[in-house]
Amino acid sequence: MKKRLPSPPQSRLPPYPIKSCRRELYFLKNSFLKNNQVKMVGNEEKDISQKNGFTNGILKNPSINSLDYVSNIMELDMSNGKIQNLDKNIELPSRLIHLNLSNNKLTEVPTNVLKLDNLKSLDISFNSIVFFDDIPSFCHSIEKLNLSNNCLNGPPLWVWTEKPINLKYLNISNNKDLCSTFTDSYLDELSQYKTLVNEIDIHNCRLGKHVKLLASFCHTKVITLGNEEYVHRLVNNLDHLPCVGLENCKDVEIMNLTNTQLFHIYPSIDIYTNLKELNLSQNNLNSLPNEFCKLVKLETFVMSYNRLLYLPDNMCELTNLVTLQLDNNKLCMLPENLLELPNLRILDLYNNNLYEGPSNVNLEEVDLAHNHFDEPDSEDYLMKKKKLRIGKLDRKDGRKVEEISEEWEKTSSSSDEEELNDLSNDKFIQDDQK
Repeated sequence: MKKRLPSPPQSRLPPYPIKSCRRELYFLKNSFLKNNQVKMVGNEEKDISQKNGFTNGILKNPSINSLDYVSNIMELDMSNGKIQNLDKNIELPSRLIHLNLSNNKLTEVPTNVLKLDNLKSLDISFNSIVFFDDIPSFCHSIEKLNLSNNCLNGPPLWVWTEKPINLKYLNISNNKDLCSTFTDSYLDELSQYKTLVNEIDIHNCRLGKHVKLLASFCHTKVITLGNEEYVHRLVNNLDHLPCVGLENCKDVEIMNLTNTQLFHIYPSIDIYTNLKELNLSQNNLNSLPNEFCKLVKLETFVMSYNRLLYLPDNMCELTNLVTLQLDNNKLCMLPENLLELPNLRILDLYNNNLYEGPSNVNLEEVDLAHNHFDEPDSEDYLMKKKKLRIGKLDRKDGRKVEEISEEWEKTSSSSDEEELNDLSNDKFIQDDQK
């Protein structure tokens, strides 16, 4: 049995579905509501005014009557309340299942929250929490935990050591000091624990040389390591894929590596045999190995905003591919059989260097604009392009104007002059010979 790790030295929670209940479902805003009202939502709605004092948005001396109304509360919203701490004397509803404490000023997880037995989802994002190593009473009931945008100096240790059996979603993203207390030995030991988390969001945590931590998510199905919003000082620099740690996550089905400073895709990419969705957008990739086409379960591939020059010739092996986004690359040619993919429905080739576009495009959505060929103008194509561009701003129509570099112009000009000189010399020689 593995020994428990010591605590390190000091240094999108998805909305949870509200199940229908026979009893009324109550919501409290900003910890029993700063406006002194308890709002009940159910078959009927009424407001109950209380005249109690408040401290940090909390009832200072809650009356017995006010607490009668909260005995059966299952969902509690205390977000955006500027709460710095919770009075230890306040008992939170014992039947509480969903708790939202996001956007407050908490520096630690309140003791009365740790004592909740039945909690299934906890959103405590956008606070200033430094550590969350104490084992909560809800350890094996919690299903969704959002700790993003805090000041964590280490991951929640109990998630590793206790292996919560029901925890499916863990968000510890945007914690820039998450790895600040890691030593090599501590990281080695921590990465040996295998969590049961099904979905992990750990983008913008400056993993860098600490990517070995990802080895502890070997059972994870969904991994988010990147985000569309680029923040240079926070990104997880991976350089290549598969990388250390991530090479252990062979069961992954959805992987988002947007803005992770990727430069190389290795042939061993084919270890991800279950991969269905892969987002490699906004990186520095210029090619894909042929082994990439062994990811036969792949359905969605996003490669936008890279430096891709060509695609593997065997792209036709990706028979389950539905969505292929290759916009804003440097592609100059396409595999001949690309459009023979039987399930391909969406193809985005906007802003590449293609001189010849695909013909007989029988797709649901497509964008061929801003290349070096005349864009189709049929009504059918324009409708498909319009559909694909929903939510995509600042796109141009028509043919891309070729840019001629100064170096090319100088070279071309020099060549022309040399050619003229050669012609003149030839004529002079011919005249002289006459």
